[in-house]
Amino acid sequence: MKQPYADVLDDYFDALLEEHPSAELQPKVAPIIKAEPTKVAPYAEPSEAERRQALEALLAKVAELNEAQALETPAPQVVKPQPKVAPISAPEVVTPKVETAIAPAKVVAKLDIESQSQLATEQALASAPVTWRNMETEHSFQVLFFEVAGMTFAVPLTHLGGIYQVTKLTSLFGKPDWFSGVQTQRDRQIYAVDTARWAMPGHSAQEEYGYLVTLGESHWGLGCHQLKGTALLTREQVKWRTTPGTRPWLAGMVKEKMCALLHVDALVALLEQGKNIDGQQA
Repeated sequence: MKQPYADVLDDYFDALLEEHPSAELQPKVAPIIKAEPTKVAPYAEPSEAERRQALEALLAKVAELNEAQALETPAPQVVKPQPKVAPISAPEVVTPKVETAIAPAKVVAKLDIESQSQLATEQALASAPVTWRNMETEHSFQVLFFEVAGMTFAVPLTHLGGIYQVTKLTSLFGKPDWFSGVQTQRDRQIYAVDTARWAMPGHSAQEEYGYLVTLGESHWGLGCHQLKGTALLTREQVKWRTTPGTRPWLAGMVKEKMCALLHVDALVALLEQGKNIDGQQA
């Protein structure tokens, strides 16, 4: 565009240098060519659809990026707790107990046979002759003196079971006449003996007994009216028997007192058999 302007100016200046008095030369004015401005499209606001499409494209890229990172990072292993299973014990097998019925008749018969056998054995032992031996004592030993209807008896303390006051006696049928009855003393029973009637058959005590002198570990107790106390004796003070004779219950005579020293074991044997002082059963 600049070259036409230069040519026009050159022609113009050349004409001025040449003198042509004739008519004035009208300068040729070249048309001015205006350059058309570049049309700039007006700024248009993006539509709602375009914005939404751009946002969705951006979110899609973010989602792809997160998915790629998730694939690269190993997922943590979640350990599920295993439920504890309690051991199941085998059910206990209960075996039913079968009770065998026992016929009552047979049991009674068996008991009767055993009772009869035991009774026969006891009677045989009671009736069997026993070798009599006098009781043994230390060289010096103590005795208890007691009185029954004016008679004095002595019993070694080593063969004495105890002394009890007479309280209430319960009579029993089928017993000898010298059997006074049964007295309950705490957890034991004492078989009371009418000593006067036992020692002197046909004679009964006029006075009630106040005490029972029990013999050893047996249940027998001799009724007595008065306790005379104890004394220390030596074997030389007793006239000992060497044979039982007709009175096995008599161990000897105390010389000073002139009283009977009782042979406790032999006396208990007589009482168990229901025999009196003479060995006779009432």
